[in-house]
Amino acid sequence: MYSSFYKLKAKPFQLSPDPKFFFNSGVHKRALSYLRYGLEQGEGFIVVTGAPGTGKT
Repeated sequence: MYSSFYKLKAKPFQLSPDPKFFFNSGVHKRALSYLRYGLEQGEGFIVVTGAPGTGKT
């Protein structure tokens, strides 16, 4: 329904995320830097939390 209304050529809202639709916002960049830091420091667990639809995947 929204595909025809917005004249989309692809379906951006599938169950499996497609990286071609990723938008690298400032919030995403900051979260990624925290994840990288945790990995570089050898942290045991790194958890990303947030409400549904906030881009955790």
